[in-house]
Amino acid sequence: MVKDYRKLGIHAMSQEPYVWDPHRMYGQYGIDCDMRINFDRLRELRTQRAIQCMKKHGFGALLCFTQSKIRYITSTYQFGSKGDALLLYRYCLLTEDGPILFETVGTDLMCVTNAAPWLTDIKPAIVFKTGAGSAKELMVKKFAKQIKQTLEEHGVAKEKLGVDEFGAYVAYKALEEEGINVADGTPALDEAVMIKFPEELEILKQANAITDAAFETVRQILRPGIRECEIAGAISNTLYSLGSEKWVHMTFASGGDTNPFRRWGPTDKLIRYGDLVIIDIIQQYAGYWTCVYRTFVCGGKRAATEEQKEIHKQCYDALYGAIKKIRPGVTTAEIAETWRDLEFYAADQKYKTVSLLNFGHGLGTSDHEAPYITLAYSSEYPVEIKKNMFLAVETYVGKPGGRCGVRLEENLVVTDSGVEVFSLAPFDENLTE
Repeated sequence: MVKDYRKLGIHAMSQEPYVWDPHRMYGQYGIDCDMRINFDRLRELRTQRAIQCMKKHGFGALLCFTQSKIRYITSTYQFGSKGDALLLYRYCLLTEDGPILFETVGTDLMCVTNAAPWLTDIKPAIVFKTGAGSAKELMVKKFAKQIKQTLEEHGVAKEKLGVDEFGAYVAYKALEEEGINVADGTPALDEAVMIKFPEELEILKQANAITDAAFETVRQILRPGIRECEIAGAISNTLYSLGSEKWVHMTFASGGDTNPFRRWGPTDKLIRYGDLVIIDIIQQYAGYWTCVYRTFVCGGKRAATEEQKEIHKQCYDALYGAIKKIRPGVTTAEIAETWRDLEFYAADQKYKTVSLLNFGHGLGTSDHEAPYITLAYSSEYPVEIKKNMFLAVETYVGKPGGRCGVRLEENLVVTDSGVEVFSLAPFDENLTE
C-alpha cells in the first residue's frame, strides 16, 4: 500500500527546535528531492483547525467575507481590488463537511476552479455591493436565499451561523429575514489562526528573509537627495523580484515627519543629510505577512546626532523590554505593562483605545491578527501567550515637541521558553554605536 506522504508531516520542518530557527530555511520552490513546504497538508490543517474552533464556539457554520479569512479556509486568493476590505465580491462558507467558496462569476470563477482542485464545492457569488443601486434589495435577498439553501444542504440551517465581520449589516439583516440565526463568528476564526503550524512558520521565515533583503536595499541606496518615492520603488523591486505577492507602504516618514509620526505612504519629498527615515515593510508572501519597522539615518555615522542615538536606544529598549517578557504562560497584560512609563503621547492609556505606537499583534494570513498587546485594554482583557504564536512587536519613541522620532519592530515566534526573532535585518549601526 502506498503511503500518502502529503499527510505525514514527519520531516525536519515539523521538529522543534528546527521550526523555530530562522537560519534553518528551505528553498522557495517545490522539488522532488526535498519535502519543503507541504501545502496540501497545510490546507488540510488550517481547515480542520477552523472547523474545530467553529464547533468549540457553538457554530454550525461560518460565513466569511474578509479575504484573509477566505484564504485561511479555502487557500484561494484574489489580487488588487479584492483585498481584505469588505468588498462583498466573494465569500466562503465553512461547515463540518468542509469549505464552500462563492466566487465572482466569469473569469474569476473559471480561474479559481482551475487553480484550486482541492475545493470540491465552488459556487457563483451573488454580488450585492452598493453599486447594485436599486437592484441591491433584490441581490441581497438572492444572496441570503443562496446561503440558506447551502446551509440546508449541509444540515446546519437551524444551527447558529457565525459571520466574520458585522460591518456588512445589510447582508446579515437579509440572512435573519430568512430565519437564519446569525452571530459574530470572528472569535472562532481569531482562535483558529493564533497558533501556527510548522508549514506556516516556514512561510513566515521566507517572508521575513524577503523583508530583510528589502531593508538591505534601503541601506545601500539611502543618500542625501533621494526621494521617499524612489526608495519605495527600490523596495518594491526587491520584494517582487524575490516573490512577494504585494506590499503595503502605508508608513514611510522622514525628517520632521518622524515626530509627530506621520503615518503616510512615501511622497516625493527629498531626504536630507541627517534626516531619520522610518520605514514599515508590510508585505505578503505565499499568503503570509511581515510587518517590520526599521529607522535609518541619512548620511551615515557622522550625520547621526546624540539625540537621535538616545531616542533610538530608548525605542530599542522599549521593544526588547517587551520581547524579553514573552514566553508561554505570560499574558498580554504583563507584556504591555513594560510600556507603562513611556512618555510619548500615552494615547492608549488616556483614550483607552489603540494608538498602534507601542503595540503588539499577531501575524499570519492577515497583517493584524489576534492577540493584540496594548495598554488600551490588555490589562482588563488579557490573553495568554502560547507556543507557536507568531507576533509582531513594535515601539515608538519621540519626545513631545522634539525634532525626531524612532520606530522599531520585530517579528518572532513563541518557543518553549521564550522567542526566536525571524526579522534579521540589523538596526542601523549608525544609530547604535
